[in-house]
Amino acid sequence: MQVTKILPVLVVASLSINCFAQDTIESVMARMKPETAVQIPYQETRTMGLFDEDWQGSGYLYAAIPDIMLKQQLKPEIELMAAEASQLIYLRPSSNTYHQTQLDESNPMMASLVAFKAMLTGNLVALRQLYRLQFSTSELSWTLEMIAKEHQPDAAPMKIIMQGLSQQAANNMIVILPDGDRSSYALSQPQHGLAIQHHMQELLQSLKDH
Repeated sequence: MQVTKILPVLVVASLSINCFAQDTIESVMARMKPETAVQIPYQETRTMGLFDEDWQGSGYLYAAIPDIMLKQQLKPEIELMAAEASQLIYLRPSSNTYHQTQLDESNPMMASLVAFKAMLTGNLVALRQLYRLQFSTSELSWTLEMIAKEHQPDAAPMKIIMQGLSQQAANNMIVILPDGDRSSYALSQPQHGLAIQHHMQELLQSLKDH
């Protein structure tokens, strides 16, 4: 008799815990936002219609509040790209290619970078300005789908899909461009700390001093 009375209480308590622990778009973005700086190892796969084989790359993503993002590609060759405020800096040492320009949100490639920076710095306000956001959860994971508000009338909008396990940061991200080309990122768990912040600052300064 006592067990019969206790079971409904346990069920209700379990449901309450599950509801309390459920991810929201706000909790996911807060989890992405670094306290100082964050480093995320990544594996990138690009699928492009003009090529028979996928392109593979790997390296590290860095971010620091309020609005700095840096991508350090190590394979297949070294590339550095940083977005700070409204500036974009790019360096490929092997060909001595260097660019410094303004971020252009109307350019699909740059728009994805702007969104990437907003996600890695937990800037939900910026994402809502640029994208229609659709957030969903399951028992084990969460998904954030972002569809660009601005796009050419005769082209599909750019889409970004970010996914992660429940109560964890993103572990997968897909960027789908208007022409159908896509980049998929497998993301390892983020690492934080002052050492990472110092290393990021060194990389950023080396770009600026080039």
